[in-house]
Amino acid sequence: MRDFKHFFLIGISLVLLNSCGNINSNILFKISKNADFKYDSIPLEPEEDFRLAPGDRFSFLFGTNNGEKIILNQSGVENDNNQAQRIQFQQQTNQITYLVRQDGFVNLPLLGDVLVAGKTILALENEIKILLSENYLSPFVQIRVTNQRVIIFPGRGDAQVVNLSNANTSLLEVIALAGGIRDEARSNSIKLMRKISPTKREVYKIDLSTIKGLKNAQMIVQSNDYIYVDFKPRYASSILREIAPWLSLMTTSILTYSLLTA
Repeated sequence: MRDFKHFFLIGISLVLLNSCGNINSNILFKISKNADFKYDSIPLEPEEDFRLAPGDRFSFLFGTNNGEKIILNQSGVENDNNQAQRIQFQQQTNQITYLVRQDGFVNLPLLGDVLVAGKTILALENEIKILLSENYLSPFVQIRVTNQRVIIFPGRGDAQVVNLSNANTSLLEVIALAGGIRDEARSNSIKLMRKISPTKREVYKIDLSTIKGLKNAQMIVQSNDYIYVDFKPRYASSILREIAPWLSLMTTSILTYSLLTA
């Protein structure tokens, strides 16, 4: 019986040691206490306009005479037999999206391959207007990026991809769209990681726990931002959750042993 007790104690110790390595192992982007790390200054507005990159998708709207036909079709002023068909075609065209390939080019109607990577929306619209003006009178061009999104980890729980339908979406709006900050999350420790080059991101730390954080809550997010809300580790519950199956197994073993040796 004494040997079994020793075995039981050793088993418990091994289980506890193994469980310690699994406690809060889902924490991401942890910064070591001894690390010489400095957060970047928080920009409330984007430092520059959004630039297209490989993998982006956008819709492309085109009309002649500075978009006269588009306005007539939408307003219903034009009243001929083909109006309904043109409106339906216009709506279907607006739903078509074009993918920026890995080489930075996209294949557009009437124009073929056009280099778009690294260009702002306004710059690309002006360039396409110039290209179309060779064959069309006063072309009107409108481009809208359709897959702008941010990834948010709102504390302990499921991460979410939030699509940006508004170019001026604030940090607080994104958090709200993700369901708010979780119960165990730390509203005073929010990391936003922003891509500033193909190989580098700046990291901003934001505190929304007090009214002073209202200014930072209005920070405009950008496509491909990562937002991570730190959470409070709960060691006791985590340890119990890890060792519960082992305790149940050992309790059953002890009970079985006691019955066999009784």
